[in-house]
Amino acid sequence: MAELDDIYYINLIRGGDTNAFVYLVRRYQRMIFTIVAKIVNNTNDAEDITQEIFIKVFQSLDKFRGDAGFSTWLYRIAYNTAISEIRKNKSIHTSFEDHLSAVGEEVLSDAIDDISTEERLRYLDEVLNMLPPEDALLISLFYLNDHSVQDISVITGLGVSNVKVKLHRIRKFMNFEINKLISE
Repeated sequence: MAELDDIYYINLIRGGDTNAFVYLVRRYQRMIFTIVAKIVNNTNDAEDITQEIFIKVFQSLDKFRGDAGFSTWLYRIAYNTAISEIRKNKSIHTSFEDHLSAVGEEVLSDAIDDISTEERLRYLDEVLNMLPPEDALLISLFYLNDHSVQDISVITGLGVSNVKVKLHRIRKFMNFEINKLISE
């Protein structure tokens, strides 16, 4: 139903009713801001980039073909714009994969089962902040925003199998780091 609403408003905008764009902004601004904020790690920059994204979307709405859902198309623009901004600012993050080699394939501790939900959330937040922005975004898109692997592939430009592998490695890293924090 939401996609039908989006198409309805897109058609209004294409027909000249520019005020209809407000609907799309209100519907997606929070999600776009969240995606951008995860990548750039700065609230002020995230707000500016979010505005820039909606300007780009408005200006290129005629290029939306409907091959994917509007939200997927919009998230792709948001992702690319935020990543471009990071590259412009040369903000470099080391990949967690550099540290993952120390984890190995051994079975990781299940100590997380023995702690409270509040502690779990605190550790999870701490470990999410350790991830490079692109990896944190993958986890957020998949688990917090319920996007499919296919959608994430379209949004990020990564292949489906690459998304699956990255999600697996990120989960493994997060499990290791959470267990490390618990044992400390």
